[in-house]
Amino acid sequence: MIRNEKIKSLLTKTIFKGLSLVNQFIPKDDYLVLLYSNMGFRDNISYIYDYMISEEYNKKYKIVISQNDKRKKVLPSNVSSKSNLAGVLTYLRAGHVFYCFGKLPIYPSKTQKVIQMWHGSPFKGVDIRQKNEMTKNYQKSYYTNALSTSEIFNEFWANEFDCGVERISICGQPRTDVMINPYPPEKIGIQNKKLILWMPTFRKSSVLGYSDVKEAKDFLPVINLDDLERLNECLKTNNVKMIIKLHPMQDSYGINKTKFSNLCIFQHSDFQRKGYDLYRLLGNADAIITDYSSVFLDYILLNRPIGFTEDDIEDYKDGRGFAMSNPDHYRTGPKIRTYDDMNKFIEDISNGVDEWKSQREAVNIEVNYYRDYNNRRRALKIGGVIK
Repeated sequence: MIRNEKIKSLLTKTIFKGLSLVNQFIPKDDYLVLLYSNMGFRDNISYIYDYMISEEYNKKYKIVISQNDKRKKVLPSNVSSKSNLAGVLTYLRAGHVFYCFGKLPIYPSKTQKVIQMWHGSPFKGVDIRQKNEMTKNYQKSYYTNALSTSEIFNEFWANEFDCGVERISICGQPRTDVMINPYPPEKIGIQNKKLILWMPTFRKSSVLGYSDVKEAKDFLPVINLDDLERLNECLKTNNVKMIIKLHPMQDSYGINKTKFSNLCIFQHSDFQRKGYDLYRLLGNADAIITDYSSVFLDYILLNRPIGFTEDDIEDYKDGRGFAMSNPDHYRTGPKIRTYDDMNKFIEDISNGVDEWKSQREAVNIEVNYYRDYNNRRRALKIGGVIK
């Protein structure tokens, strides 16, 4: 991923502008699929790939994975892995291209399908990098289709991806399909326990070089390091296990990840070493806690309790902000502003108290047009990939 905006802009205006022209004349292979990601092979792009292999699409299509992380696993037949640089050449020949992180700034030819799946519905506002790109006023779109989980998001995506509402295709997040296939309880140590999965949103990253709030001193909202011991005791008393999954780009602030009896804290690398699949784990969760991340718009499909931390909501509004004009309409769950609020939420989950079920169901219908867990096949079909 090129982080220098000046270099990125220069390449877009020169080399990639030329490649866009060349791309219009190169014949496309309708049986070649490019899966491109510039921030690790994960999220929707990974779920699409896994589905294609499990359903044996690779018997009909040649699949090229384009990413800069080295793949250690032996690849199935008719599948190859290339760097993002080499992926450019594959793009010029591929009949079908799928993105979820980043893109190649090359305009599609008339015989290509180029799909932007992205990695979440628009609840948070546009981040700094996207704002920079949106000010360029491109004349064309780099996508033939961009996915949206509901018509209420179509205008936002059309503006953000500069593709026009006519290119927005309704499709749920491919990653949500696996939520109905959770892990056996013993694999994640929740036999006879309730599970709360806490996923704080992105706040600050030294990797990306910016933050979504003015100050990001603590690695978690609401609680600090001194609260972890008593949080664990509360979980233990209520027979609840909590897994805290930090954002992949989130700084850990040098936290000492002490092992507690009922509390697990994972950075993204820890999660990978464990071999956990986030969306299968969401299927195990009796409840989740988040703040401003759109993951709750995925989890709401299961209509289970959601708690929202918001101790820095005013700071967040002044920073990145929200895509929605009325964000609280969609945040259907108790607001956790203090440590006592956190304890109350844990106790309610333990006792089966859920006062927001009907409100969640109504919002789910608004934000998720498809609720059939068949989005991977649907996304592929939108991209012209049919088994």
